[in-house]
Amino acid sequence: MQSAIAICNVALTTYLGAAPITAFEQPSPEAEQCKLHYDRVRRSLLERWNWVFASRREALVQESINDRADVWAYRYARPGHMIAVRWVNDGHAAGRAMRLGQVPDREREMTADSIYSNVPGAVIEYTRDETDPTLFPPAFGDALAATLAAAIAMPITMDSAKVTAAKREAEQLLNEAMVIDFNSRPSQEQTFYPMSLRVRGFT
Repeated sequence: MQSAIAICNVALTTYLGAAPITAFEQPSPEAEQCKLHYDRVRRSLLERWNWVFASRREALVQESINDRADVWAYRYARPGHMIAVRWVNDGHAAGRAMRLGQVPDREREMTADSIYSNVPGAVIEYTRDETDPTLFPPAFGDALAATLAAAIAMPITMDSAKVTAAKREAEQLLNEAMVIDFNSRPSQEQTFYPMSLRVRGFT
């Protein structure tokens, strides 16, 4: 079963030729670096793409008190465990926009605990801060291991060639993971992707 330690050990042994670890708390440079960087790298990869396994779409919960009523018509509670917002809008309006290849997002403002909008009954699509490695698709796990290797290569090996090789592999595996994720969606799914990704061949 895939675990955080297993992902770390792929990074250490496959890309760096370093010793594996059994726990983040063990007294070794490898464990120390994995503990320092694993969550940061995981969150960074989640933020970069609207991954199917971490994607959530739900109605926002309206707050009873709107402290920005002079600017925004509605104040909603920010969903917990959210790492990146993809859009906030009326659900039907967002669907129509995506079918037309338009941006589904509406003007909004975000704070640490609130989302302000002028859309009544707003729906949000966001990427969840997914921490359970058993839910990571294999391609995402591979990209995470390679990206982690790139992050810890210098303090572990002091070898710039291994840093460069790990970064190259990480970029390739992340691109492959995004393509696999994109192709796993129904062909008519209502999902918006920026033009920059279309140019790169995702649509």
